[in-house]
Amino acid sequence: MNATNQKLVYAILGYIAINLFGYSKIVAVDPSLKILFILSPAALLIWQCLLLYRRVAKQEYSNDQSIFEKVGFEDKFNLFLTLWVGHRPLATDYIIGFFIFSVIVVVLLCIFAFIASVEIFRKKAATPLVYGCLVFVYFLLVWEKNSYVYHYGVPIIDHFFEKPEYRAKYRVELEPENSNRIVKAIADIHVEGRTETEDRGEEDKFGLSITHTYTYRDVWVKKLYLPSGGVLNIAEQDEALHLGESVRLKDSRGRSWHVRLLNEPIL
Repeated sequence: MNATNQKLVYAILGYIAINLFGYSKIVAVDPSLKILFILSPAALLIWQCLLLYRRVAKQEYSNDQSIFEKVGFEDKFNLFLTLWVGHRPLATDYIIGFFIFSVIVVVLLCIFAFIASVEIFRKKAATPLVYGCLVFVYFLLVWEKNSYVYHYGVPIIDHFFEKPEYRAKYRVELEPENSNRIVKAIADIHVEGRTETEDRGEEDKFGLSITHTYTYRDVWVKKLYLPSGGVLNIAEQDEALHLGESVRLKDSRGRSWHVRLLNEPIL
């Protein structure tokens, strides 16, 4: 690895460390500094492309070797790292960043599709290069989808393009505590996603702890609109609500209710 490549790697690692461990603190001090976390991955991508172009332009290739086989694993890994860490601030903090990232994704998808097609045509088989392209394409599509739903997602539970957090109205079954009378009402709900990582005490063959990541969707009731026209402001909810499940809550007057969330959004 030459000195220029080392500087690029150090810059990528430095950006990753600052983004993962210092982003929230820096933005809390001055929100306008968000722009730095958008410009930085863009600058790193341009830097990588320029270095790659200069190196490839100087090399000679045999007839049985494609230009893509001369692109080292290090180059691909650096690109992946930059997009992995940089796509979130780049594509979510500002709408213009989302469109910039979308353009990058489209360009890369076209490049990987071309590389895979040429490789299959030349080798008449799916090679490791093809599989690598498919893996990269998978992550690009996942990142693009996550960025899209952040800005243009649908406020419907379990929808493929569901927003990560939103307010919505859903139909519920409402039952006063110590009563068998059930009525249908409309609930004003706040939906938020959360991710938890659990260490089960297992280790892999290298002795490293195996963790399992779970994604949850929690629903919190804010108001209830009764068929009679009354409105209940919710002051307390025992636990998060989920589709088809019931939960106990209290309104602002101290009355207790059991609410069951139905899969009936009010659009």
